[in-house]
Amino acid sequence: MTEEKKNPLGPSGERLRHNIARVREARGMSKKDLSERVAALGRPIPPLGISRVEAGTRRVDVDDLVALALALGVSVNALLLPRDGDGSESVDLTDSVSLTAAEAWQWADGDKPHQKAERDEYGFELRYRLDSRPEWERDALRQIHNEQLTKAAKSTAMGTASYDWSKEDDGQWVLRTASGLEVWRGPNPESGK
Repeated sequence: MTEEKKNPLGPSGERLRHNIARVREARGMSKKDLSERVAALGRPIPPLGISRVEAGTRRVDVDDLVALALALGVSVNALLLPRDGDGSESVDLTDSVSLTAAEAWQWADGDKPHQKAERDEYGFELRYRLDSRPEWERDALRQIHNEQLTKAAKSTAMGTASYDWSKEDDGQWVLRTASGLEVWRGPNPESGK
């Protein structure tokens, strides 16, 4: 009787192993060639390890993933997500989260959150984009986000909602409703800092 794996590969791990083999073969690389390339990047994986990765019997940690993507000349997303089809096919990211391929790429690229809001009046989509970008890209997104949040806050303020200011660990000031819903984020509105 065979013992079941304690933590079998999930859908992303399965897709990863297939994509590694697909890209490696498309590049005309042997498993030994790929092994040599990742070793040159400081992350040795012997040819037998590459075989096991592609067979799904060896897990890939984050450092392996980055080295494999570099060695294969693709982005990490190209190894984690589907690249064929028209983008409408369903992709399981975990056992409980499925998106279309196009939505999965938008999520992985930091363009859209994986969950859709019926109404995005508080700028959650922009907040996701802001939090998914490096600091040097954030200023333009922060301005767009704060404009949208300010507009939402003004329209909400016409009602009886109350607000609380707080300063976050990153130095940003946040305006929240009494229920904790964030409606504005940015520098101190009085001093601009």
